[in-house]
Amino acid sequence: MMKKVNIILGILFLAIASVTLSGCGEKKKNSPLTGFEQAITNADSVEVTHLVNQFFEYAENGNYDAAAGMLFKDNVDSVYNEPQPLDNKAMTDLKNMLSSLPIQSHKIDYIKFKEAYANEVKCTAIIMPAHDNVPEIKTVFYFKPIDYLGKWKLCMIDSHNGDRPVVEHAKKDSMQREYETEMREKNLEKLKK
Repeated sequence: MMKKVNIILGILFLAIASVTLSGCGEKKKNSPLTGFEQAITNADSVEVTHLVNQFFEYAENGNYDAAAGMLFKDNVDSVYNEPQPLDNKAMTDLKNMLSSLPIQSHKIDYIKFKEAYANEVKCTAIIMPAHDNVPEIKTVFYFKPIDYLGKWKLCMIDSHNGDRPVVEHAKKDSMQREYETEMREKNLEKLKK
């Protein structure tokens, strides 16, 4: 009699454990969008795209002062503080970095909106196009657009000061494919009009 009770309790325990574990897995797969993500409009995407393209246009034309002047520094310790323009040292460092990388062109790899203070834009900057048997030379920039009181401010992700990327490293490639698919669909819609 005691063996039957132990067997029934064991089966019941396994059934409860499997239901609990499968329920946890489903929650992770169906992670809902944040309220901020749901409120994002096409105008937000256009404005962030414009800011990033403007930054690179300045950099590609050697106007490093204007490119650096577009960027802000956010306070990673408080999401409520307004992003501030770069200080003189940060401006000088950025201008030196840009002048050492003669950027020829750029491409936005993806834009990921998550929260007003936690967004990510990954861009590939071409320093030298491929020629003969030499592959292209390129580098990657990660921007952090912040929606502060309805106005977008463009920051760079600064891991040295506590910034963390929004998109996990393992998901960056799939995020890029998703963004490229979305852009193709938008371009097809424009062509149909």
